[in-house]
Parts: sequence; structure tokens; C-alpha cells
Amino acid sequence: MWKAWVNFVLGLWLILSGIITTLGVQANYIIVGIVVAVLGFWTGKIWQGIVTGILGIWLFLSGLISTLMAPINMLIVGVIVAGLSLWEALQRPHTPAPQH
Repeated sequence: MWKAWVNFVLGLWLILSGIITTLGVQANYIIVGIVVAVLGFWTGKIWQGIVTGILGIWLFLSGLISTLMAPINMLIVGVIVAGLSLWEALQRPHTPAPQH
């Protein structure tokens, strides 16, 4: 559960980073931040952890290839979000769908 809270806080950090950067509003930060914050706060399904993990990987890769955004922020947050989300998703027990 603590991993979800860390991802929630990192999502909020991404939103704030997108708003206060010197380059103006960064849509990548804000959109990914909103999704990470929502899914980090509301983690009940494995797919939510997987989606958040993929977004963490996206942040990492876009930090590597982008010159318009602050790449070090994206690299660090991307690695943490991806790692924590995938770790939490893989730790959840798989419950099969009910049989009718």
C-alpha cells in the first residue's frame, strides 16, 4: 500500500512540475501526473499497476529523448513510478473471475 501512496505523491509532483517549469506548461508532465496520481491513489486491480508502470517507463524514455523537458526529473520519477507500480502489480494475488 505504501507504494501506491508514493506513486500518488509522485503524480502530484509531476503535475506541479508541469505547471511551474520555466518553459511553460508541460502537457506530458501534467497528463501523466494526473493518471499516476489517480491510479496511485486508487489501486484495486492489477491493470492499474501495469498502466502506471508503463507510464513510468514512458517518463523514463521521454526523459532520455526529450530536449524540451527537464530530463533528470523525468528519469528519476519514471524509474521510481515504473518500479513501484510493477512491483505492486506483481505482488497482488490473482483472483480468477467467478464461474457461472
